[in-house]
Amino acid sequence: MNRGPRSDDPTSTRPGAVRRTLEQPEKTRRWPSLDLGAPWVSGVLGAVQALVFSLAVVVVPAIAMAVAANAQLSAVTSGWTAAVPVAARLWLLGHGAPLHTGAATVTLVPLGITAVAVFAVLVSARRTIVATRSALWTAVATYVVGVLLVALVTGSTDGLQLASSVVGGLVVALLGLGWGLLTGPEPGPLVAQARALVARVPQLLRVGVRGALSAAAVLGVLAGLLTLFWVLMGWSTVGDVLSDLSLDAASTISLGIAQLAVLPNLAVLAVTWLAGPGFSVGSGTHFGPDFVTSGPLPAIPLLGALPAPSTGGGIALWAPVLVVVAGICGGWAATRRTDSLVWWHVVPLAGLVGVGSGLVTAIMVGLASGVAGPGRLADVGASPVYLGGCVAAQTGLGALLVLLATRAEVHAAVVAAWRSVRGRGRAGGDAEVDPGAGGAGSSTGEGPGTAAPAEETAGAAPTKGASTTTSTSTAAPAPTTPPQSVSDDL
Repeated sequence: MNRGPRSDDPTSTRPGAVRRTLEQPEKTRRWPSLDLGAPWVSGVLGAVQALVFSLAVVVVPAIAMAVAANAQLSAVTSGWTAAVPVAARLWLLGHGAPLHTGAATVTLVPLGITAVAVFAVLVSARRTIVATRSALWTAVATYVVGVLLVALVTGSTDGLQLASSVVGGLVVALLGLGWGLLTGPEPGPLVAQARALVARVPQLLRVGVRGALSAAAVLGVLAGLLTLFWVLMGWSTVGDVLSDLSLDAASTISLGIAQLAVLPNLAVLAVTWLAGPGFSVGSGTHFGPDFVTSGPLPAIPLLGALPAPSTGGGIALWAPVLVVVAGICGGWAATRRTDSLVWWHVVPLAGLVGVGSGLVTAIMVGLASGVAGPGRLADVGASPVYLGGCVAAQTGLGALLVLLATRAEVHAAVVAAWRSVRGRGRAGGDAEVDPGAGGAGSSTGEGPGTAAPAEETAGAAPTKGASTTTSTSTAAPAPTTPPQSVSDDL
């Protein structure tokens, strides 16, 4: 007898068979990946991809702008090839290599180009590189060698330029590769090794680093919002500068791209405004919450977004409170990741949050400051050391406040200390008013057969319960019993 297809037949029309048929491809479905052989090969390919992508983001717009500009000229020859080395030097400047010009040596790092390079390395790490130690170090070495080759090809043969290129390439590669490999969709042996290494770090240090990064991230968000507010408030000034320049479409686009490269620098300098020290854009200028002193600046539209002189003082003096709020957020992130903590550990933990966030801020401000050009642009930014100290103190204070307010261990220690103080106070008060203690002291001073004078006995018993006893002992004749019996009667 034919009873229909079996339940285990893939072509069966029963619900169970259909469910198994649909689930079968899901179990074997994998993201397609290339078989690159040894893991170090993926590291080389991923680093080359990151180099080409980040360099193209800077070079291709420069070539396009050069071609568009030359198309409007009557000259037959095209100078677009001259734009390639200039754009490559700007790309190296994003990696920290100084740019030597005829008028000045530019040391201010355009953080927008740096962010593009880190993003390119991150994407290449997630898509191409296998999460192993061999692939990681091969990718780092390939990227550093690539940056060094670009510096040599473009004529950056100065010792400082070469050393800065190596250090900058190393930092960019480690940031992008570490971030990409540790958060990739397919964790490899490198993730397990990193977790085992982190597990060896003391818990207090791990929690402090997390809190510091959280505080720095919140501070970055606040600085970004402040920068957006500055741009909106100075939009009319930016428009006036653009209209005075009378640029064509190609020049306007190229100028806009160049300003996007340094827009993160303005956001980093906004942190100095929030913390209180402020920053300068040109010699003799100061932009801070206390006061604003400006001066003649180059006709750059982005500079029109700087704070106006009327923004100094008043409610702006309360700006450092926002840095304390960032520290509170860092302390909250730290206290939510502690299993058990001794009550006095909140002090070093708050110190770690403050020092870590101050160190991150100091590094970013150091990169965003320096020489931006000749003349007045030779002094741009703020002091990284002074700003880092201010941010560390303010965020550390916020972290300490939230740790003291939320930790149960601190509450228990405070309650125990208060009870101990109260207990000592009560014991001291009872010792002062206890007549038995006075009688024993008098017997010790006068000897066992001597009675205390009536005036001393009356003055040593101010309480109700001891008044009757005092009068009785005063009216009695000289005692013939030892002081122990008097104490018993009392």
